[in-house]
Amino acid sequence: MAAFTIPGQKMSLSRFLVSFAIGLRLFGMDVAARSETPAFPLRESKPWVKVEKNVVYGDESEPMHRGDVYVRGDFAKDPSTRLPAVIVIHGGAWTVGDKVNDTIHAKRLAERGYWVMSINYRLAPTHPFPSQLEDCERALTWVVKNAESLRVDPDRVGVWGYSAGGHLAALLALKKEESKPTIKVCVSGGTPFDLSLIPKNTQALKAVFGGTPAEVPDIYKKASPIEYVNSESPPIFLFHGEKDWLVPTLFSEVMKRRLRECGVKHEFVEVPGKGHLTTFVDMQVAEQSFCFLDKHLQPDSAWPLPPDKPQ
Repeated sequence: MAAFTIPGQKMSLSRFLVSFAIGLRLFGMDVAARSETPAFPLRESKPWVKVEKNVVYGDESEPMHRGDVYVRGDFAKDPSTRLPAVIVIHGGAWTVGDKVNDTIHAKRLAERGYWVMSINYRLAPTHPFPSQLEDCERALTWVVKNAESLRVDPDRVGVWGYSAGGHLAALLALKKEESKPTIKVCVSGGTPFDLSLIPKNTQALKAVFGGTPAEVPDIYKKASPIEYVNSESPPIFLFHGEKDWLVPTLFSEVMKRRLRECGVKHEFVEVPGKGHLTTFVDMQVAEQSFCFLDKHLQPDSAWPLPPDKPQ
């Protein structure tokens, strides 16, 4: 695959399409190695978080229409409780990855008092874009439609994603459709927000979007979250590694400017000295993003973390 350079930034999209999967293996998070110990510390949350695996959110016959649901173990004590929800979307260049890769993030969100669903979605090239976004929309619709039985507050739904997952999270939050439920807040990390920055003749994403930017410019434009920012957009938290050569910080810089121009509430954190994969596993910035969710979704303050756990 062709490599290309954005002025002032290094970016190899051939690496972008494969490095996330390779990196997950390096960090002990690959699907085939999901029983291994993660490379970053995990709170001892097992007694406090229940996980229901492979809940169907879409077509029963489509194996990727599945999500893992995480809730605090004490959720069952008060049947009147309605939790804010967070949909977590994994990365992997739209071609690889699995919901299990976000296990740590999902557990920590559940500890804070959220109902969390980490989802799988159909992958390119077998299913080109916008199949991935359509599946995220299915998951969101399913959560809101079943809010009563899930004991979720349908007016307090957020989304969290990184890399390709951050791209899908931003589209889910920003792309308004009359029939689609509303996302109240979005976290989007390491995200390619403006696909017009990609050189027109690169072949690197042809399998994902069905052609080069020169061949199918409308698809790349419609797939760019920055195109949907307006004064009514929900609050958004951006974070990006300072030394991310796979998805350069330029993408978040232009998005930050657009959000500011439109008066959208936002925060941007550039993680010093970190690259694409090391930013994903940096739990300090993850905690900052969770605090942003707290500010806008207000998880039940009657559910503090156990006293022996760090806040």
